[in-house]
Amino acid sequence: MGKGGEGARKCPFDGDAAKKGLPSGMSAETIATVDATAGAVAPFALDITKDFYGDMIASLPSVVLTVFNPAHNVPISTHQPEALAASVCAYATNIKDLSPLLVPGGAVDAINHRHCALNIQPAHYLPVHDHLMGSIAHVLGPKLGDALTPEVAGAWSEAVRFLAKVCIDKEEALYAEYEKRPGGWRGLKDFTVTEIADVATGIKSFKFEPVNPLTSGFAFEAGQYLTVKVDPNGDGLTAPRHYTATSPPGAKYLQCTTKKVAGGVVSTYMHETLKVGDTVKLTPPYGVFTLDDAAPTAVLLSAGIGVTPMINFARALGGKVALAVHVDKSAKAHALKGEFESLLGKKKLLCKYTDGGKRPSAASVAAETISKAGTEHVFYICGPPAWMSEMQAELLKLGAKKVMCEVFGSQLATSCPFAASPPKAEDNSPGAAIEGMLARTVGPSLARTFTEAMPSGGGAKVAVGACAVAAVAAIAFKALR
Repeated sequence: MGKGGEGARKCPFDGDAAKKGLPSGMSAETIATVDATAGAVAPFALDITKDFYGDMIASLPSVVLTVFNPAHNVPISTHQPEALAASVCAYATNIKDLSPLLVPGGAVDAINHRHCALNIQPAHYLPVHDHLMGSIAHVLGPKLGDALTPEVAGAWSEAVRFLAKVCIDKEEALYAEYEKRPGGWRGLKDFTVTEIADVATGIKSFKFEPVNPLTSGFAFEAGQYLTVKVDPNGDGLTAPRHYTATSPPGAKYLQCTTKKVAGGVVSTYMHETLKVGDTVKLTPPYGVFTLDDAAPTAVLLSAGIGVTPMINFARALGGKVALAVHVDKSAKAHALKGEFESLLGKKKLLCKYTDGGKRPSAASVAAETISKAGTEHVFYICGPPAWMSEMQAELLKLGAKKVMCEVFGSQLATSCPFAASPPKAEDNSPGAAIEGMLARTVGPSLARTFTEAMPSGGGAKVAVGACAVAAVAAIAFKALR
């Protein structure tokens, strides 16, 4: 881990080249070297990412603490390192052809949206490169010895810098696009809290209006999230938090609906201290959990505070919603229930309340959902990750054609893919065998992320290399929640 102090661990490789500018491509030698050396690194991918984050936190606290939620990072949690490692598995698998990863709504798109929501700038990337390369040397040096040559490290450095260039370019395009939207802006902007309302047990809605009122409303897509920056400790170091926008697109205000989380610094501050008239900072709504325009109908499934993306889906879809399913502790804990009833009618709502008992099984909820709505829809799910993973699997087994998930946190650290289709009856392919192997090495989340990103015809060599290069792409994925 970090030794403490700004710049405590220096990049031992390729420092001068890193500062000459970011490459617009990778050389054939770099691709070949990364591919050839990946297998030796695979077992240590998560070790590298944990070391990287630990060193960054120790060495650059004034930067890192304003970006990362500490509850999701080392030493408290490995959630963030796992997300980073899962992300780069997909990158490494497609290192010869990144096009499968660059599809709208995919992993890279989600990461770029998160970077923009956090106001990440090009200047953030080079320091991360240096600390990343330091972590590679720190973790792998004692394990690989002479095999970790300057040529190998130089290839990885070029791969890091190239991916940084890809992300910087895509993020600048996003910044520019979202700044031009009606009501749009770039970076953090001051808003006034104009209303705070209790909407369910332990859940409040917060309405924000710009200090300088708009003549038009805020344009964004249903399902996108706001990023809220507050200062509960008075030191300016609290990381922003992301909450689904629950105001209608086009309104002259923005709103989020949040649950008070036990021990949550920001949610507790918002629920107990924030008051009408206070100023907060927001970045524009971003996010890739949005409606599939090609789908004629939809089924909405949520649990707990996962109901929040569904309200704007219901507003946008109206009669195209075949069924809205919600699981919660009680009717009093069900946020926005009245609005759903007004929008869809009670006949299109299926509410499952535990009332102190056990949550209904995913299998039973999925079976009832399919029985009432059928399979010919896009199914949108949001709730606790384990519940979503179970629901997705059950729906697909019952014939659902497409299931999309939204995780409040680092989605790539979970077993919930952004979108999934029905599995094949039996999969004896090399990819399936490789997923099992990787699951035993790096865990099921990383393994699943990797195999989903495998190019068709990918062989064992490419597969083994996927998680191996987890360190390589860390720079591009550093700003996940």
